[in-house]
Amino acid sequence: MRRTITEEKQLTKINLGFEKNLEHVKINVDLEPIVSYQFTELLKEFKDIFAWIYKDLKGIPLNVAQHWIELDTSIPLAHQTRYWLNPNYATIVKQDIDELLVESFIKPFEEAN
Repeated sequence: MRRTITEEKQLTKINLGFEKNLEHVKINVDLEPIVSYQFTELLKEFKDIFAWIYKDLKGIPLNVAQHWIELDTSIPLAHQTRYWLNPNYATIVKQDIDELLVESFIKPFEEAN
């Protein structure tokens, strides 16, 4: 079974921004207090290099950031049965997709044949 870092270690969330502009990062709880303090100060000093919002990612070359899957056209297409999303999550997913569209992080794409 594959475990994530959050399952292996306890993490604490620290804010590198201000109360109105939250910029959270997570660090290991098991760090010695002096190391944790020094690490936090280092992150605060260089917080301008992090991409906090999608607009911060502008300028990254597409060949680095774009995901592309080459399809073998000799294999016939298979259609999956439509899955109905739980209504409790549908609104959240729609909001997230709308946010990505507004930020031009994703773009609409016509369905393949």
